Amino acid sequence: MLFSWRWWFGFLLMVLFIGFWIKFRKKESTHRLLYTGLFIAIFSSFLDMIGDFLGLWDYRYEVLPFTHNYFPWDLIVLPISMMTFIQIKPHVRPITKAIIYAAIASFVGLPLLTWLGVYKPLQWKYIYSFPILILIYMAASYIASREKFKEL
Repeated sequence: MLFSWRWWFGFLLMVLFIGFWIKFRKKESTHRLLYTGLFIAIFSSFLDMIGDFLGLWDYRYEVLPFTHNYFPWDLIVLPISMMTFIQIKPHVRPITKAIIYAAIASFVGLPLLTWLGVYKPLQWKYIYSFPILILIYMAASYIASREKFKEL
């Protein structure tokens, strides 16, 4: 698995997304976006582990050993793509952007990972991911749009 083309694909996916985010993020919102991205990464990883544990899907190639989820997807691609979506056209209704994002991730991203042989849905259909990604996006958008936190 190590240094196979699928391993390099995952590695390059991580490097490209991180590089993209560093270059194109809204610099004055970095801390807010990182906080939002952390929420997305933790929540999506948690759901991914549950799905893998229940036998709903499986990953064939992990970039990091001893993980049961696809590290580039949960910790890099989803958070960075959602953070990017959140900061683009911030005045568009979040639900509209959530539906567009969920459609792209569910019906383009996941089938692409399946076609590449990285992701294998067992008891799962792409449509099931659609409402889940909408909910994650809406929660992330809410976190990112908070005016301020209450003082300690």
